Amino acid sequence: MTERQKKLAWAAVVVAGATGISRIVGVAREVLTANAFGVSVQINTFASVAVIPNLIRQLVADSAISAAFVPVFTSLFSKGEHERAYRLASSLLSFMIVVVGAATVVLMLGAPLIVKIFFPQFADQAYVSHLAVEMLRILLPTVLLFSVSGVVIGVLYSFERFTMPAVVSIVWNLVIIAFIVLFSGHGSLGIYALAWGTFFGTVAQLLLLLPPLRRIDLKWRVSFEWRDPLLRRVLVLMVPVTITLGILNFNALVDFFFAQFVSDHAAAQINYAFRLYQLPQGMFAITIGTVLFPTLSRYAADFDITRFRETLSLGVRQIFFVSLPFVAWFVVVPHSIVQLIYQHGQFVAADTAAVAPILAFFTLGMAFANVNVMFNRGFQSLQRPWLPLYVGLVNLALNALLDWALYPSLGARGIVLSTSIVSAFNFVALLVLMRRQIGYVDGRRILVSLGKILVCSAALAVVSYALWHGLRSVADGGLVALIVVVAAVFGSGGLVYLGAARLLRVEELSVMNLLRRRGRSLRLPPDETEAVP
Repeated sequence: MTERQKKLAWAAVVVAGATGISRIVGVAREVLTANAFGVSVQINTFASVAVIPNLIRQLVADSAISAAFVPVFTSLFSKGEHERAYRLASSLLSFMIVVVGAATVVLMLGAPLIVKIFFPQFADQAYVSHLAVEMLRILLPTVLLFSVSGVVIGVLYSFERFTMPAVVSIVWNLVIIAFIVLFSGHGSLGIYALAWGTFFGTVAQLLLLLPPLRRIDLKWRVSFEWRDPLLRRVLVLMVPVTITLGILNFNALVDFFFAQFVSDHAAAQINYAFRLYQLPQGMFAITIGTVLFPTLSRYAADFDITRFRETLSLGVRQIFFVSLPFVAWFVVVPHSIVQLIYQHGQFVAADTAAVAPILAFFTLGMAFANVNVMFNRGFQSLQRPWLPLYVGLVNLALNALLDWALYPSLGARGIVLSTSIVSAFNFVALLVLMRRQIGYVDGRRILVSLGKILVCSAALAVVSYALWHGLRSVADGGLVALIVVVAAVFGSGGLVYLGAARLLRVEELSVMNLLRRRGRSLRLPPDETEAVP
């Protein structure tokens, strides 16, 4: 390995580590949230309205900007057009500040109407309706903050500066934790502490992104060259990317719309399950997709389809390997993790009994959803984001139809089951579309690996299930006993999984395999090597 390759591999390790820490801190945030608010009407209202700014953020900010911006910005650098790339970045940032800023003000003024349209059940309760409007107004400015952050992160990704974009989410969670600890017990704030913590956490996140940006020789200036064809290209690319990347949030809005007709606790229950569901996705799928995205973009720009295919296949197989153990755990022993993480303070045993099956139904589609992250990155690298868009539109209709059909009989479980079914459909559709783009997707190798991983996951499931049900009475003896039992269940299951993977010679056993191959596979044009710090 050259020094350059080692640096890239180490960057991947740092990103994975920072993302993992962020998710752990995020779990701590959820523990404190559950302890302070349980599944009360207040947290149910917050979880419901928070979906709206999260959705808008996906539409105009965050990963959508970087996904559309990185391929175009990187292509300019590959051609040596550095000054042109800088002008594009300045124009995009100015556009986001003006347009998204104006839209944010309009949405804040129209908050009562938005709540009335999306959550008609709240209108019958004056307190809940007022609470929803006030919290929505606090959360909406985060859309503008994330928009600016999205441009900055896109530039940092293009220069392969992954560390700070991964680290800032840790600070975001810590700020929210601080607000919950310091202010949630105050009668004047209560649930508002969570909303204000989210706002100030987003401010802190943006501020932390600025120092690494200053170390890049990037000439920022205010620019209103909005007729720039490259800016238009980025904005056009964002349209399908936002729907593709934001499909989970689109579906979440649909899910929470139906949840209000289940009960005044269903949205909170789904939100708690979703936070655990997101944990492996954020730690592994998004990390792998983020690290491989610039490599995929360069191979696509160079028309090197062979290496593009190899990199995509590697990412898919690695994501299956790290996702399926969590699928097994969350399906066969969901009570263990819900009880450990949430059952404290205001969150009682009855809440655990309600959230655990929701988590199990949610998790059925986890592996498909995680792999879809990799496929979406592949389409973005090929600058073919319109293809997954069509799938996303079908997904929205299918999810709404399934929600409507399943919630009367299954309640909140039916709502999340529809999301799992949609994730599986999305996987099949993206696989077919990708084959049409690159000829084939190394399917035989993926299937062989997946078969072995499923055998390993089955062994993990059997051992974990037997241990949990054998030791469950011990787990009820207090927090320490619960921690010991859950550690034994997950630790034993994990060891069985790794042992089976070693026995079956699963290629993806070592995450370092991903990092080593990523380092070997990355090839930069000579002129760009000079530009990347």
